[in-house]
Formats: sequence, C-alpha cells, structure tokens
Amino acid sequence: MPIDRSIVTKEDIARGYDAIAEKVFVSDDFYREVLGIEKNFSGDILEVGVGQGVVLKYIRERGRNIRSLTGLDLSDRLIEMARKNVPSAHIVKGDAEDMPFSNASFDIVVMIDVFQYLLDVDKALSEVHRVLRKGGSFIVTVPNRDWILFKRYIKNRKNIQPVEDRFFNFNEMAGLLSSYGFSITSYRGADAFRFYAPYHRYESWLSVVIPWMRKRMKKITFKAVT
Repeated sequence: MPIDRSIVTKEDIARGYDAIAEKVFVSDDFYREVLGIEKNFSGDILEVGVGQGVVLKYIRERGRNIRSLTGLDLSDRLIEMARKNVPSAHIVKGDAEDMPFSNASFDIVVMIDVFQYLLDVDKALSEVHRVLRKGGSFIVTVPNRDWILFKRYIKNRKNIQPVEDRFFNFNEMAGLLSSYGFSITSYRGADAFRFYAPYHRYESWLSVVIPWMRKRMKKITFKAVT
C-alpha cells in the first residue's frame, strides 16, 4: 500500500525504497529511449533519484567529455547498489528538495521516473534550477495523464512504490518548467502509445510524422535549459 502523502516523512520514503530496492525494475529499452533526447552527455552530470545506478551507467557509456558523474538518493540500500554499479560516480545521500550541492555545480541534471514521487515538486524544481549552470540542461520524465490507455492502466495497475505517484499532462509539466525559469528545447513520448516492445519502436517512428502522438504516450520526456 503506497504511503499517504499527507502524513509521509522522508524517513518513511527512505525505508520504503530500502525495502523494495531489489524489486525496482525498468527495462533497458526505456532508459535508452528517454536518454536519446540528449545527444551530448558531457561536463558535470547529476542524477536525482539515482536508484540502482542504471541510468548513470548508461550515461557514462554514451557520454563524451564527462568530467564527473554524481548521484543523489534517499535510500541507503539503493545508494549501496548504485556505488557498485557505477564505482566511478560520486553517490551521496540527500533530498531532491534540499540538495547538498553548491549553486551552479552541474551542466546536466537528469531525473528519470522520479519526479512523480516527490512530495514537493516546486521545491525540487527550484533546487534543480539552483544547481544547474547557466545554459545547463534538465532532462525529466513524467507519467502522462493524457496517455491514450490511461484509464485502463489506472484500473489494472499494481504499484509497488512507497509513495503514490502523480500524473501530469504535457501542458501542466510545461507550465511547471516555465514557472521555474526553464525553456523546453525538445520533448518526446516514451514507453508506449498502445504497444510495448518490440512493437513500440514502430509507434516511435510514426510519432516523427504524427507529432501529437508524443503527447499521448505513457510517459513524456522533456529536455529544458536554464
């Protein structure tokens, strides 16, 4: 049973993720798809909600001229796993809404499948903007309330996350990003329109010529700059 946001503490969330650390799974295809929005991972890079370290590992493999990789998470168990998966990265315990980093510390901040579980998205966006350098990029995914199969999904889903997730549509997330000083440079749909792998690749190809499909997929990835 997910934790009620009205009574949850950060300690509750950390313990919750400690308990499911080995059960958290997202397909490699999804990570590759969302990270494809950035063609040049370089400089100092932060992943907020580093989890098991899978995203940082992929960034390291595809990046060029990376100076440093940093991961942030609340869960001790996930931090332990991330340090093993990406030993070259600096993995620290901390809160997305109060990050232990100086102003203008990073060139890219990544938040993949994390934003929907935050207790205060406004504080988190303010913090992301603070730690990014001028012209830095923020890559973030959100679950899409306008997904064409959303009603069926809500009816049948089984959520193991410690905190109940939130859902956004394109305009809501675009408005949030804009209100905290971000300018969207690109976006794409992810995960599914109607079909999952291997057929989802055909949906992705089709969305190039039918752009509205990008706003009706299961998740939306945004790339925004400060």
